[in-house]
Amino acid sequence: MNKISLTIICLALLFSSCTKDKLIIDPDNPLIGLWNYSDFRNNTSVYAREQKFAETQGYIFNSDGSLTERNIEGWCATPPLSFADNRGEWSIEDDTLITVNVEYWGGRRTYMLDIESVTADSLRLVYIPVE
Repeated sequence: MNKISLTIICLALLFSSCTKDKLIIDPDNPLIGLWNYSDFRNNTSVYAREQKFAETQGYIFNSDGSLTERNIEGWCATPPLSFADNRGEWSIEDDTLITVNVEYWGGRRTYMLDIESVTADSLRLVYIPVE
């Protein structure tokens, strides 16, 4: 009987430790969080909200205006690809437009993102270069 009780307790502890972390979404600014690139449709990049970066491009938008941009490391975009996490800042320009200023392998760059839509699990945006 002791072995059965011990087995049940061990299984209960094992399954209770395997719970998935709940995504926390700021209702005042659903852009805040981590986004992994998932698709490109009609000149629009589509990102999915995740818990951690995948081996693809992505962003972490923080509420303090800082960000992490995951992008291809180096100038050559031929497989196999390596990704780097670059630090930067973002700021709101108007209802749908944000400015991003971020470090990268070649220095620093500034560009804009036009947010077409943002929901609890999907971000659709258009990249706009700044000269």
